[in-house]
Amino acid sequence: MASVKFKDYYAILGVDRSASPEEIKRAYRRLARQYHPDANPGNKEAEERFKEIQEAYEVLSNPETRAKYDQLGANWRQYADIPPASGGWPHISMGDLEGFSDFFRIFFGEDFLQRRPRPVEANLRISLEDLYKGGTKVVQIGDQVIEVPIRPGLSPNTQIRLKGRAPGGRDLVLRLEVLPHPRFTLKGKDLYASLEVPLYTALLGGQVEFTHIDGQRLRLNIPPEIPNGHIFQLRGKGWPTQPPGDLYLTVSVQLPQNLTPREKELFQELRRLRP
Repeated sequence: MASVKFKDYYAILGVDRSASPEEIKRAYRRLARQYHPDANPGNKEAEERFKEIQEAYEVLSNPETRAKYDQLGANWRQYADIPPASGGWPHISMGDLEGFSDFFRIFFGEDFLQRRPRPVEANLRISLEDLYKGGTKVVQIGDQVIEVPIRPGLSPNTQIRLKGRAPGGRDLVLRLEVLPHPRFTLKGKDLYASLEVPLYTALLGGQVEFTHIDGQRLRLNIPPEIPNGHIFQLRGKGWPTQPPGDLYLTVSVQLPQNLTPREKELFQELRRLRP
């Protein structure tokens, strides 16, 4: 087997060795969103980076494994390039920790297996509205019904991990499956939608009302002669992150339907005036 190379988990997460648990968690969440496979389809380099980030967080987020890792300290070089056959490493079954590096499996594998069995993975179907507003969803794993807390503005690429909530006391890892919305599209932290404007309002100006994804009613002032396809940018009205995203509304001029004879006469007169 090839020699084992030391992995600097603090450098992988971009934090100092003195980083607090909160700092480690923030760094992990930021990097996991950036390199998540769903956000980088087909990118093998991002996939490997994501695995490294997960591995680093597995070790540094747990006080026991972090303390063991920190014991290496400045002496890590004496462990580098030591093959497992030297007897300097605990014996474990490599197949039990598929997806982790040799360094992790050899140095942390035995303790990790005793501490945390393989998690249960499942999909959680959720609407864009529920993801925006947050709340509680339920998922059924076997005969067990589990409540899942959703914080407002959660990213669709986020994986939710509930420690010890799956059958047998195992962790539950949920991948979000966001249902398509008929009116709104989410890109990054910005929301996009169509703004229907009556023909007369588009020509003469006025106000239109728009219902946001959370049910809030917004009033917009429409200037006279606004072109079809004009985009309004409403700052801070997008995805409720920190800072919040923006809401982009594209004007869609609505033509009147079922014209009366008098209305047709007036439009014909207008056509004569403005051929």
